[in-house]
Amino acid sequence: MSKEKKERTYSPSKVFKELKTVKWPTFKELMSSSGLVIVFTVLFGLYFFVCEFLSSGLVKMIVGA
Repeated sequence: MSKEKKERTYSPSKVFKELKTVKWPTFKELMSSSGLVIVFTVLFGLYFFVCEFLSSGLVKMIVGA
């Protein structure tokens, strides 16, 4: 156990110091990232809808209902 334990307490001054080192996204970067999230969410939703539609059709065909 030669490794030092990390300090687990946080003081407000250390938190604010760390927040100053964060690279915050610009508005343009934020909108671009948000747009990508929305597009991929819609695409995955469509993909799962098509998979559900095809698999339910296959099950109905097998069962004959």
